[in-house]
Amino acid sequence: MRSAVAGALGSVIVGHTDLHGGMSPGPAAGLRLADGRRVFVKAVSAEVRAHNHRMIAQESAVLDVLPMSVPAPRRLATVEHGPWIAMATTWAAGETAELWTDASIAAVAEACRTASGHPAPGALPPVAERVFDFDGWARLLEIGPGGVWEAAYVEPAAEVVAGWERWTAGDALVHRDVRLDNTTVAAGRRTAVLLDWAYAAAGAPWIDLAQLAADVVATGHSLGPRAATDAAYRLLRTLPPEASRFVVGLAGMWTIRAATVPDTFNPSISAWRRARSAALQPLVARLIADLRGSV
Repeated sequence: MRSAVAGALGSVIVGHTDLHGGMSPGPAAGLRLADGRRVFVKAVSAEVRAHNHRMIAQESAVLDVLPMSVPAPRRLATVEHGPWIAMATTWAAGETAELWTDASIAAVAEACRTASGHPAPGALPPVAERVFDFDGWARLLEIGPGGVWEAAYVEPAAEVVAGWERWTAGDALVHRDVRLDNTTVAAGRRTAVLLDWAYAAAGAPWIDLAQLAADVVATGHSLGPRAATDAAYRLLRTLPPEASRFVVGLAGMWTIRAATVPDTFNPSISAWRRARSAALQPLVARLIADLRGSV
């Protein structure tokens, strides 16, 4: 596989740095090439998880249709060898921290606005085809909430998210998976690159900013949970009410997936989903009160 990647890149690999994070069960690395380039490569075997194999192929197709003015890496090569697939892209300058800061929120928000300022390429599907389990609150209402907080909020949350296929629709370019570990932020500058474009779609232009707000709370802020919730709320107040509804939907998605989707490849992912939905509870309660008060 290493030889196939080097051949596709047209240069010998002279060094590499292993990269950690994300959710794909396969290697990711920064490569140093004999011609002086530094590139990123990620790979996965279909024998380990076929879904992630398909996602690399899907992201390869997405990157090929993105305008050059979108803050994204550029695909250099995609190669397959037996059950393996690997994609190499240009190196995204900057760093990915463990927690959000006000500066990184501002940088990534600007990158989201830049991306959504583009019409979605015609090859991309509507965002409803890239959103999964967004009926989580409604399903939880049917099977019974698992905790006191859910029992108090599941019904209004389900009402807020109802009809999401309609109010998330649009023709803007949407990344659809904005998380801190899917970004790099240049040190000392308000510039960011959005990574992992496999779920890109056509949708409402506020979707990535709403997802950013949710991730600030779910991943955490360097100044603590209160700062995270306040920063997310301030961002959402600049957006249409549907953005707040989207955050409520994300919380329901993580809640129902934690309750019903087994850990088939990553033993910690259900705990990760539960932690995210729990972290969002104070913000979701605040958003539901705002949304119901505005009706």
